[in-house]
Amino acid sequence: MSGIKRSLSADYDSAITNDSNNQEPASPNNSSDLKRSRHSSSHSEYEEEEEETQIVEQENDVTNGHSTSQSETEEEEEEEEEEEEQQQNNVQENSLNYSIVHIDFDNGEDDIYRYDGNIIFHIHIPSRGRSCQISSEPSIIRTFPWTLIGHIKPNHDNFQNDNAGIFGLFLKCGVDKTIQNWSIFAKAELTLLHATNSKKNYVKKINHLFNSRSIDWGFHNFKYLKEIYDEFLHPSDNTIRIEAKIHADPPRNVDWDSKGQTGFVGLRNIGATCYMNSFLQTIYFTKKLRKAVYALPTDHDDQSHSIPLALQKLFYDLQFSDRAVSTKKLTRSFGWDKPDEFCQHDIQEFCRVLLDKLECKMEDTTIEGIIPSLFQGQYVQYIRCTNVDHESRVTQTFYDVPLQVRNNANITESFRDFCKSEILTGENLYDAGCFHGLQEAEKGVKFQKFPPVLCLHLLRFEYDYNLSQNRKINDSYSFDYHLDLNEFLEKPNCSSCSYKLLSILVHSGDNSSGHYVSFINPKLDKEWFKFDDDVVARVASSDAMERNFGGVQDDDGSMYNTSAYMLVYIREDCQDDVLCDINLEDISENLIKRFNYNKKSIKQRQIISDNNNLIDIHIILNNDFYIQQKACLTELIYENSLDFSENKRCLRYISAQRSELFRTFAQRLAYELGVNLDEDIRLWVINTHKISNNNHHYHHSQPLLTSTLTYCNDYDKKVNDIFQYEILNRRVLAIYVEQKLFMNNIYQLLPFDTDDILIFVRFYNAQDESLLYIGHFLFSQKQSFQKCLNDIALRMKISICSSTTFIVHQSQPKHNQIHQYESLKSSDFELLLSQVLRPCLSGISIIIQIVNPNQTDKENSLTTVDDYLRNLSSRQEFDVYHRDSLRNECLFKLFLPLKTSIKHVIQLIAERIEYSEEQIIIQKSSNSTLITNITTSTSSLHIGCEQKLRDLYPNLRITGTSPRKIIFKKLPFNYTELEHRRLFRLFVTNSRKKDEQREVQLYVRKSSRVAEFLAEIKQWMPAVCSENGSQQLRIIELISYNQINPPFRLRICPDESSMDEYTNCANHFYHLEEIIHDDIDYTKESTLIPVAHYTKENFIQINLQKFFPFFIHVIQNESFNDVKHRLQVKLGLTNREFDKYHFSIYNGSKLISRCDDNAEKINICELKLIRNTCWIGLEIPSVSNPRKTRKSLFSEKPIRIN
Repeated sequence: MSGIKRSLSADYDSAITNDSNNQEPASPNNSSDLKRSRHSSSHSEYEEEEEETQIVEQENDVTNGHSTSQSETEEEEEEEEEEEEQQQNNVQENSLNYSIVHIDFDNGEDDIYRYDGNIIFHIHIPSRGRSCQISSEPSIIRTFPWTLIGHIKPNHDNFQNDNAGIFGLFLKCGVDKTIQNWSIFAKAELTLLHATNSKKNYVKKINHLFNSRSIDWGFHNFKYLKEIYDEFLHPSDNTIRIEAKIHADPPRNVDWDSKGQTGFVGLRNIGATCYMNSFLQTIYFTKKLRKAVYALPTDHDDQSHSIPLALQKLFYDLQFSDRAVSTKKLTRSFGWDKPDEFCQHDIQEFCRVLLDKLECKMEDTTIEGIIPSLFQGQYVQYIRCTNVDHESRVTQTFYDVPLQVRNNANITESFRDFCKSEILTGENLYDAGCFHGLQEAEKGVKFQKFPPVLCLHLLRFEYDYNLSQNRKINDSYSFDYHLDLNEFLEKPNCSSCSYKLLSILVHSGDNSSGHYVSFINPKLDKEWFKFDDDVVARVASSDAMERNFGGVQDDDGSMYNTSAYMLVYIREDCQDDVLCDINLEDISENLIKRFNYNKKSIKQRQIISDNNNLIDIHIILNNDFYIQQKACLTELIYENSLDFSENKRCLRYISAQRSELFRTFAQRLAYELGVNLDEDIRLWVINTHKISNNNHHYHHSQPLLTSTLTYCNDYDKKVNDIFQYEILNRRVLAIYVEQKLFMNNIYQLLPFDTDDILIFVRFYNAQDESLLYIGHFLFSQKQSFQKCLNDIALRMKISICSSTTFIVHQSQPKHNQIHQYESLKSSDFELLLSQVLRPCLSGISIIIQIVNPNQTDKENSLTTVDDYLRNLSSRQEFDVYHRDSLRNECLFKLFLPLKTSIKHVIQLIAERIEYSEEQIIIQKSSNSTLITNITTSTSSLHIGCEQKLRDLYPNLRITGTSPRKIIFKKLPFNYTELEHRRLFRLFVTNSRKKDEQREVQLYVRKSSRVAEFLAEIKQWMPAVCSENGSQQLRIIELISYNQINPPFRLRICPDESSMDEYTNCANHFYHLEEIIHDDIDYTKESTLIPVAHYTKENFIQINLQKFFPFFIHVIQNESFNDVKHRLQVKLGLTNREFDKYHFSIYNGSKLISRCDDNAEKINICELKLIRNTCWIGLEIPSVSNPRKTRKSLFSEKPIRIN
């Protein structure tokens, strides 16, 4: 059938003319000449014709309570804060007055939120030849009024033709014109009732997305009038009768009260996070997991970085809020930025990553093991020889089961396909070891245990080799509400396998884009709810299940691209435990207090924000100066100093009304600080002034600003009068809060007189060439400046005498917007304070350096504050690292000019670490700690060289944002011995974390033996030997090969061999280890076997970054289980970590045997025959499932959760 869209009013006559020219009609069910025409009109009203037929039409009085739904773009920060405040207010009210919300779902005519409804439409047919338009009474579905519109139009040009005239029928969604961008998808079944035989009823269907541009949809030619007169006219009342069954989805972009009609709230989409929202809603209704998340200890966590705390907050808001909840704080705790939020990922991948992170966070807590107890199942992979008595079994765990959709009709068929055995025969024979050789075998999978929460991942995406791209499989695939998996257990009836369906996670779209929603059955009572981001609505069971089977769904034969992607089932015997009730008593009191903001404060902020007289006042505290050691008052206010780029403090603002008294504001400020206004603080108003600039070189530069303080105790003035100058000149409104200091063993305010001025003081520390903020002082302007300096030294507890000298600089604003300092003449120190400081105003900053006459020559050689300030522009920041430190972190910082000599740098480092400067060297290039990194020998600089600091960096023109690095190394001998030694790199295992290797660089004496070198190492690095160890060391040499067979060679360096035989080259690696007692006390019936960690892709690759290969003794007739136990002890792994490994014995790159049978014995004679190429391999599987699952198709970037 052809579908021709027409305008109901303008194109109607044309439709009649075209239909009247057709051939003689056939049956309406099979006539190709009867054209179905669907209509989408932009008109909201139809022109009514003046006919005698009565048209009954009622106005819609239903008030839609929908708010504009959240668009999938980033919200403005201010709007989000307001929503958060409102949400917190709602959460607090709901949690304090907690009660379970009971919603009555009758889906009757009085339920305006119902998802389906009927319209009974009786039309009185006018006399032949008369046209009319008739509307039914509205039916309220999903809060929208729906009406049927019938249009009878005879053909006046061909009145004698019985077929002349058609009947059109349309479904209209009547929405208030003031609502913009709304949309709602609806299906309708329009039935024209036969006059005598119900089996001959005429039915047509509608599937349409109604919106503001297409408010109606239907058929211009629903039925010819002749057929209606002949078969469908009911003679009793001369009417035709139409029944319409309408089924509608929840509307979008309207005010939808999710909480009111369902008891639940949704999650806002903050970019492209629909996949995350769908899964979070699912685990939220897995109530045992939610209760475990609430129980996580987070009292001292920061919400911006703590995943458990952010998830607790999210669950708390979902439980008690009345509005949709934002996930922004959760994504921030993941470490995501804006691009991550707009990058859509695969929901199954997100499920794995998040659950794994939560499982790690629950370690060493009272709820450890909750996630495995809920989601972890177990299966066994077996290979059973058909002709000999030999079987290999590997037991593994899983958190979800991937099920093939292609060529399977339902879950049962997919499980049978998953467990289907495979016969290994022909060229694919199974290697059963040396005893049996190649054998025909059966390979398969059997489940041993299914978890309480079963996640089924439907593999609806596959790679199309013809198109060279991934594509989605939209084949029909059914699933049942009840699921019994007993037939797939290895031992049937050993445990319960009856499940009920909790959640259906649905994907709409193709492989490159799409949208996720979830259908959840919270109480397992077949009451389904659709969670579509911020919209939650009750839906029919068919909407949740049958409609998401996939396959050809639409009436016009088009493929329906919406289908289930993940199913979550709950085991029936665990239903009460998994879906346990959660009340306020299950949430810690500290957590509730943390989440419930001060209700009075929030309301007060909302009242103030509605007032146009609102102003924000910046609050400066003493602590701000300690955080920003170099910052002056102006820089703290305007924050345009370069020093703020790395270490910004938390800004404080308090809102005030212009017309309120300053006392009211001051009392509110004191309340926020938790202090007494009259006894604990003084308030100083910060006045920022522009300095006139007569220098034409800076005519176009930014204006110079300087800030001063004015003590304010006139609390009866209005706020507007206090800040009048700043408001008129559009300056930042700020107040400095002078707080108590700890003096004479008590906290007290400094004595203050009206003649006093407040000065901020910094001290120059010549030892590390840094500025240290001392504090603020109150001095009388009539006091001598020397007396002020003595008082500063007294507070710093520095002894002074008559010969002690002070070097003082006063801050002055400069054109680069950074306060610089000018020197004060020492000859003026005996003058009054008002005569020395220019200007002499409260708020200025000074830097002092105290020089005592009894300083040593070394102390006298240190730089002065004059040198520091003079070289400030040329000084650069350097991070100092210790080459052999276990932690790759900066020890301290140095601020030096590039022209500084290496000798001076070494002296500074030696002083800091308290080590001999003759035993410190600086390396020109830094080597990575990665084992596989091979670099040339570094050039070392010592105290006797003449180089400068700039010589360490050959590419000085390449500027970077991060500080440059200075890497030093401590020598166990004087640097003069370096000419008799050479650099030798080897790797040492971290004694605390056995799976971490670190590289150490040692200098071996030329022509020395291995034993002599090991003796030196024991002196240099005593921590290498453990307290209860053998105290004997050895060096292992690893030679890696590019060819496949063998992949590597391992040997012990003999003690009597010369160190000159061993060199650091591209494929030679060396490892230092302590010999364990088992390797010393071994018997003759044992042999050394190499052990290596490997990954197997196209060929075996030894992974040196996990564990450095080592030797282990295996004993005749020893079981694999005993070997594994000794390996676990040597590697220092927990049971959980060790269970992830697969163990195999290899001959070169050929697999000899998998060590799956722990009871199997070791035959030493066989191993000795292939000792040179035999090794034990440790492999960690990349995925927990035996079938490789699909990589995320929506983003090339993997999901990252920090």
